[in-house]
Amino acid sequence: MMKTNRRRLLSGAAALFGAAQFGLNTSNHKAHAATVKGERKFLFFFAGGGWDATPLDPKFASDGVSPVGGTDMDPDTVLGSVGNLSWSSGDDRPEMDRFFTRWGNKVSLIRGVNVHSAGHETGMQWMMTGTSASQYPDWPTTLAAFGTGDYPMPHIVFGGPAYPGNQGAALVRGGGGTLLNLIDGSIVGMSDVPGRVFPTPADSMMDAFVYEQAAAFAATREGLGKTRAEDLLGNLERAMELEGRRFEAGLGDTGSGMLDQAVMACELFRLGLSRCAMIGIPGGWDTHGGNQNVGMQMNDLFGALSQLFEVLATTPGRDAPWLADEVVIVLASELGRTPKFNGAMGRDHWPYTSMLVGGAGVRGNRVFGATDESFIALPSNYESGAPDDNGEIIGTENVGTALLKLGGLDPERHLPGVRPLDGLLRTS
Repeated sequence: MMKTNRRRLLSGAAALFGAAQFGLNTSNHKAHAATVKGERKFLFFFAGGGWDATPLDPKFASDGVSPVGGTDMDPDTVLGSVGNLSWSSGDDRPEMDRFFTRWGNKVSLIRGVNVHSAGHETGMQWMMTGTSASQYPDWPTTLAAFGTGDYPMPHIVFGGPAYPGNQGAALVRGGGGTLLNLIDGSIVGMSDVPGRVFPTPADSMMDAFVYEQAAAFAATREGLGKTRAEDLLGNLERAMELEGRRFEAGLGDTGSGMLDQAVMACELFRLGLSRCAMIGIPGGWDTHGGNQNVGMQMNDLFGALSQLFEVLATTPGRDAPWLADEVVIVLASELGRTPKFNGAMGRDHWPYTSMLVGGAGVRGNRVFGATDESFIALPSNYESGAPDDNGEIIGTENVGTALLKLGGLDPERHLPGVRPLDGLLRTS
């Protein structure tokens, strides 16, 4: 049995009771572990503002240096490629080269994704929900709410967009939201009927007393009362685990960097506390006034991704040998940018963008979709990903329903009549 003298057990227990007040499930840990067996976890990264998609969909002539007539490439960039993947390479973005060289076999690029809008708000909603209707929850909320697992914090949002739709109980906000309040117990004061926030007691004596009293109570109960008492014991053990591992998981501080938050999200996945997480990609992606920082921002992003993929590949998973066998990574933005520079050497809004999807169950070293030399989306074959006059343009809804399918859900139940991008899914 786990030691009972961890610090702030009462605060942790209060957090779990507070979670119940907020509609979060706090069922027994062992039963919980059985229910989430084999479920894939999803980590979304979002570049708010609408990113320039040319770094992931470069337009160079056959020499790999000269840009084609319809698209301006960033100065001093050339074609980078490995396997079937290509990107714009340059001295300001060496981490892109390193990432694709090391991890390209684990990721796919999706190009010419139609966001059905050239506006931030509508593009964001289309990207995250596959529709413009407000009642639809976004992809991570849907995955968290309708999976088979029973998670205390189903979908945690550190930053970026959140569309809970009609599934608001599945979403927890980290950072300046409710995550830290949940951990330290202060969430009990945030309910419509606030509860008491207990001060930290004398550790060993008080922790042991609470646990022993709960165990004694459980021993005298029968039937439903016994089940509830055992659930209470499970909650206390969960609180002790959460408190005892908060420093290992970074649970006491969501961190200021994207990588810190990503590693924390992965630890929440590993502990069985969450299924999905959303993280905002830092940087100024709305580049009307100049595109000069895009290379540096891409460098920072892919440097962090390289480290994250290394963590996934070397950290034991919950239901698989490694976290890399359980976690799906999704990179997205609400818009693309115009193929030609404007007068300020920036780029304006554009309805076609690129995405990156990788990790568990994803076919790696693949490109799905395409744009022409003027960055107009081309119809593509949804199985091979190649341009195909008899195919269809890939929309946000096609990518999103593929993610639902990858997560074990039936897309037809959530967004009827939409064809998933099935080629993205590994079949073996």
